[in-house]
Amino acid sequence: MTTDANLDADLVEVSPGSAASCRLDIRNAGPIVESYVIEVLGEPAGWTTVEPSTVAVYPGATESVAVRFHPPRAPQVVAGERPFAVRVSPTETPDAQVVPEGVVRVLPFAELAPEILPRTSRGRRGGRHELSVANLGNVPLGLALTGSDPDNRLAVAIRPAQVTVAPGEAAFVQVRARTRRLLWRGHPVTLPFQVGVASDETPPATLDAATVQEPVLPRGLPRVLAALLVLALLGAGLWYALLRPTVKSLAEEAAQEQVAPVAQQASAADNRAQQADSKAQQAVDAVAPGARPSLPAPSNPARPPSPSPSARAGVPAIPDGGESFSRRLAVTTGTGSSRTDRYTVASRRVFVLTDIFLQNPQGDEGRLDLVVDGTTVLTVALNNFRDLDYHMVSPIEVPAGRVISLRATCRRAGTALDGAGGGGGQCRDFALLNGYTRSAAPAT
Repeated sequence: MTTDANLDADLVEVSPGSAASCRLDIRNAGPIVESYVIEVLGEPAGWTTVEPSTVAVYPGATESVAVRFHPPRAPQVVAGERPFAVRVSPTETPDAQVVPEGVVRVLPFAELAPEILPRTSRGRRGGRHELSVANLGNVPLGLALTGSDPDNRLAVAIRPAQVTVAPGEAAFVQVRARTRRLLWRGHPVTLPFQVGVASDETPPATLDAATVQEPVLPRGLPRVLAALLVLALLGAGLWYALLRPTVKSLAEEAAQEQVAPVAQQASAADNRAQQADSKAQQAVDAVAPGARPSLPAPSNPARPPSPSPSARAGVPAIPDGGESFSRRLAVTTGTGSSRTDRYTVASRRVFVLTDIFLQNPQGDEGRLDLVVDGTTVLTVALNNFRDLDYHMVSPIEVPAGRVISLRATCRRAGTALDGAGGGGGQCRDFALLNGYTRSAAPAT
């Protein structure tokens, strides 16, 4: 072998952020002058230099170069031993390269960067904070976290109280500062506290924080209550001074308008009764002049009955032998189609239809037809109503065996009652038929 290379130390120790070196001796055992290229192999190559990186050696001579290690002070360079090698390549005889090996030991260092956010919190019962601890060293660190309040007005809870942080990583911990007593009223109070961070490798660190305790009752609450009381009193005074007389006067005028027609009818009836009594007296005088029989005092004339507040104008009373009757027709049909529900009048009965109540609960769009005995008596657009009530001034009589039909033509289904969009694609519409039934007259 024409080349011989050796390191003067098999193990080199170095601290991150500083430098350490070892010597590499190269001996040329060949017959010619040889130039050598030197490079470091392995993980330490990124932070290792060779000075000089090329060297020429005469035959039988030895030259030395320095191998310098300078790892950065960063958590990426984890503490521990790392093997390396130095490749010595001759330019004239490349096949005669040699690779001596060694070990570099990176020494540990510890560094923490704690921070608490927010520095000041607010609340009626305290506040919440977050503690972050970054490990800037190159070894894992076990941390003990504590909270304290010198005035003993806060209970500081840290969860979890112990954590382990790997190099280059950070731990996040919840901190809760809870007040021991409520502040009912007054000005907000600032309550300071401390959070301690300790480990075996670093000196303890203390972080200052605070929480602002706010009163339960706002400062302006008495003013607001007083203003509301004043407004209530002003409203009451306005009611009794202005609004109440106006409302009372309007009520009296409305009552007089309702009573005036009845009073006029009563007055007209009195006048007609007096005129009739006067004509009767004149007739008696004409039959027997000079003989005036004693006539009984005229009785009070019959006054027209006042209208019943519960009676509906135009609704015929159910005749003797009639029975109140109602029937509900329901139609469910898909979009773009029509469907019909029917009712056939029972035999030997006549159905007298007085009221029709239509329902479109989904808000469908389309058309609704009511057909009686083949004749369409009512056509309405579905999108014009939800509930629609018709009263027949002239009731419709439907003989026995005849058919009443409700036909719905669906153009677009509305929203179903359960909230489903589009009503499930079905139009659902109804008609309630009210009236009474009576016996059919016998055929003559």
